Amino acid sequence: MVVLAKIRVDYSSESNLHGKRIPRARIIDMPKSIQSSIGCTWAWKWLWSGLALPISKQVCAMLLLVLAATAAPAPLAWTYTTGNYAWTVAVSSDGRYAIAGSDDMHVYFFDVKSAQGTPLSSFSTTGYVRDVAISANGTCAAAGDTDGNIFLFHPLRQAATPVWRYQSDSAIEALAMSADGAYLVAGDRRGAIYLFKTELNNPLVWDYIIPGGIAAISLSKSGSLAVTGTQGGVYFFGSVSSLSGYAWVFGEHMSFPQIAVSDDTGFVVAGASDGYLYLIDLSGDLMDRERLGGGVSALSISSANRLIVAGSTSGNLSLYSTGTGLDRVDSFDVGRPVFSVALSENGQRIAAADLDGAILMFGQSFTSLMWTFVTGAMVHSLSMSEDGQVMAAVSDTGGVYLFDETVTPTGQLPGADMFMPVVSVVGVAMLTVLGYYIMRRRVAE
Repeated sequence: MVVLAKIRVDYSSESNLHGKRIPRARIIDMPKSIQSSIGCTWAWKWLWSGLALPISKQVCAMLLLVLAATAAPAPLAWTYTTGNYAWTVAVSSDGRYAIAGSDDMHVYFFDVKSAQGTPLSSFSTTGYVRDVAISANGTCAAAGDTDGNIFLFHPLRQAATPVWRYQSDSAIEALAMSADGAYLVAGDRRGAIYLFKTELNNPLVWDYIIPGGIAAISLSKSGSLAVTGTQGGVYFFGSVSSLSGYAWVFGEHMSFPQIAVSDDTGFVVAGASDGYLYLIDLSGDLMDRERLGGGVSALSISSANRLIVAGSTSGNLSLYSTGTGLDRVDSFDVGRPVFSVALSENGQRIAAADLDGAILMFGQSFTSLMWTFVTGAMVHSLSMSEDGQVMAAVSDTGGVYLFDETVTPTGQLPGADMFMPVVSVVGVAMLTVLGYYIMRRRVAE
């Protein structure tokens, strides 16, 4: 459940006719975007004053449900259901194409503008597909599976037939592709890193092994590479055009499940299991660190705007600017562990998904909640176009969800179109009654 308001319930010294102490609820926190969406301003002002109401916990829960349900409908363009858990998705920067991987041992390619979401093509693998990558214009794409296969595709020229396949000795855990599709980096479970020049007949040009398996890979727009290992450490290798060994390692005895590198603005950001976000310069020196609380479980950056969004296992969602270190711009308590986030390169859209499969889309900050959508199952991956107008998500039910703000929504959860207006009316009615009740109490006092 997405927590869009916090209500504290305690007990007064008063008793009811049955001798039981009367529970009182107090709304103690709510984002401005939700305050402004309620539609009954005078009632809200009374509620927001912090007056304790004699109200049951059930009514509190109902109020939260109403507030959550009155968010704008999601611009869901289409959905597609794979045959098993869907783990990974990537959208091209121009928002035209997408690639998804599933435990049904298939890779799927989509034209985002397809009216029905029918794949352009699909390809059968021998292992579960756990990571995918795509170039900025969608002309080059890649997938890796648990059998150690790495596939390179030109989906617009050769459908789903691989241009080449490379066999690793272990399951592929992470992939990263340069924006122009010229380079592909893959990491496997035994700690091997592979660099491919995609247009070569013999594409492997470099490999290296770090201790433990590969946890995460990041490749900047200009081709600077950083990886993290399952046994700890952030390894920075520099430009893929001249690789040898790593240039430096940071925190080699610490676990960093999340990493992003932005050499354009001179930093590497790593999310650690100890709940801290680390900002490291390109010389390997610590610039700053900030505590989120809970392990850092999701991370995304905007190099152009020097912004970072991070989510944690304790449900914290934080937005940082990197102008003078890690400067917290905004924060939001989702209420459930956050396992996926996405930040558009232009900084206009921030998305997050929680353990229960709720997706929240914000504007430039968490005070502007634009829409919410509930998939009903854990969302493993979010991917967004450069302008944030197109986003894809994949979930445990095997669903691929495509949201497109440039077109009129063509789908929604079953019954959502009927439920939303009804619940909005009910919400206004509830708040009106509560406001009237509070006003009567205040007049009486």
